[in-house]
Amino acid sequence: MVEESPKTILLIEDEADLCDMLQDELAQAGYKVVTARNGEHGLERIHEIDPDLILCDRAMPRMSGYDLLERIRGIYPQYADIPFIFLTALSDARDREAVEHLKPTAYLGKPVDFEELRTQVQKALAND
Repeated sequence: MVEESPKTILLIEDEADLCDMLQDELAQAGYKVVTARNGEHGLERIHEIDPDLILCDRAMPRMSGYDLLERIRGIYPQYADIPFIFLTALSDARDREAVEHLKPTAYLGKPVDFEELRTQVQKALAND
């Protein structure tokens, strides 16, 4: 019997403590987790690892999650089908509306509810 290899999640988060907590949580759930600390580094990592899912902070220095998703959807169509989940402390409805045209898979608020995170990740990967 061949075991299925774990799904790879690219976690892009600039807050070190939160990144570590999320990485631990996702690894415990059985996922391979690769991290990046900003959108520029995240874009490099996408090219390197071709992840099964991207979990990305919305507001970061150097390249925001919004800018990253905009590039993926516009310039890199080969990655356009990768599920993309935003993490954000921005709770204003206008902020969500500003990214809807980019069709993120999900939009999770901070502080992160780990149960909701696991549910959304499972749901996104099931539709993959």
